[in-house]
Amino acid sequence: MNYRSLAKNAGTAFLAQGIAMMLSIIQTLLVPKLLGTTQYGYWQLFIFYTGYVGFAHLGLNDGVYLVKGGQSREVIDKRSVISQFIVGICFQLAIALAIVFIAVGGGFGPDREFVIVCTGIYLTIQNAANYFSYLLQAMNETRRSSYSTIVERLTFLIPLIVLLVIRYHSYQPFVVSYIFSSVVQLCYCAWLCRDFFAAGLEPLRQAMGEAWSSIRVGFKLMMANIASSLILGVARFAIDAAWGIDTFGELSFALSMVNFFLAFVSQASMVLFPALRQVDASEVKSFFRNARDTMSVFFPLIYLLYYPMVWLLSLWLPKYANSFIYFVFLIPICVFDSKMNICCTTFFKVLREEGRLLWVNIWTCVASAVFTLLGVFAFGSIFIVIGGAVVAIIGRSVWSEATLTNELGVSSSRALTLGELLLTLIFIVSALMLPAIAAFGIYCCAYLLFLWIFRDKASHLIAGVKRVARR
Repeated sequence: MNYRSLAKNAGTAFLAQGIAMMLSIIQTLLVPKLLGTTQYGYWQLFIFYTGYVGFAHLGLNDGVYLVKGGQSREVIDKRSVISQFIVGICFQLAIALAIVFIAVGGGFGPDREFVIVCTGIYLTIQNAANYFSYLLQAMNETRRSSYSTIVERLTFLIPLIVLLVIRYHSYQPFVVSYIFSSVVQLCYCAWLCRDFFAAGLEPLRQAMGEAWSSIRVGFKLMMANIASSLILGVARFAIDAAWGIDTFGELSFALSMVNFFLAFVSQASMVLFPALRQVDASEVKSFFRNARDTMSVFFPLIYLLYYPMVWLLSLWLPKYANSFIYFVFLIPICVFDSKMNICCTTFFKVLREEGRLLWVNIWTCVASAVFTLLGVFAFGSIFIVIGGAVVAIIGRSVWSEATLTNELGVSSSRALTLGELLLTLIFIVSALMLPAIAAFGIYCCAYLLFLWIFRDKASHLIAGVKRVARR
């Protein structure tokens, strides 16, 4: 594997996500301070709905991504790619129009109607931009894909700052600005792929046939991604219905902070897929083993961030103090969802086992739904709803990691996994039961003991990272 090229691609991807993270921090820390709880709740509701617009492309984007992954711009069939894009745009426009008509005639109330209509508009624009972004990633032009993210985020930053400076107290201009930034991203991506437009179009019947073939391939991956988002999405839908928009907004605030980190980690997965598709099986196995063990040893350090983060947020946003307790349950997602993205989801795609990825995400979503039903109807406890979703996510990561370990034939890591789970339990129990300073001290001691037990593994991993850095 060309680690120098990989590092450049990853560096650009992290820069793009760093800009996105900076923007998200502004959104999370300043927007709720400006908007009231209810207005912020509707803004978060729009952001929540936009997370599911991927349903509309039916897996076309993912299919092109999987089928064309690893092909260069010179080799790829440009007429086929752009013809499939046109077919996809047509059926997504029909879906968007249906959503708008349902919103207008559904009697949802003016605010929810506005949010749903804007979601329909955003659907076609963002899926079109994502099609080209996925295409760039498939051709291993991940830096260009990252630049499109930078363009989109910076475009949204300008009106965001203006709205914050003039202290506009309605969520609606934020929504419109968000949609406009996607329009700019689409234009930029289309310009990067202008040679595809110049290649011309295939006959309609042939284009529809190839689009259908891509959908058949990508539908499983799309559904796997959507099922993954529904693991927490089911809980959020239930919380909105059972506890109202204010509680939904408080939980969304906590989740948005967690999503900062997860979005950053996802960039590594984006860079790895096309690179791993171009190397042999022995290098895939070696990379999986090293990535798995590195994350197992060092990612539990993330739990230490809980204490300073909550202290700083309590000073800045005291009216969201009720949401800080959710961080205790949500921060483990940073550890185990990150491992799932890098060590499992990426390798399921490389091995073309999107069917297995789909089923593990479906069963995880079902488990989350069961906990949600128990939390809402049996116990009336939001903590059971959230805690159940987190348990499901942890179980998914552990099962997927063990499955890939066996399939790739690499050495097992059961002891490391058990150590991670014990550290997670210690963090949750101490954070809930003890004062912050005592809990922080206990977790530090537990992690140091963990490092001492696996000191040989940690030393080996650090030496490996140094060797790669010197290449």
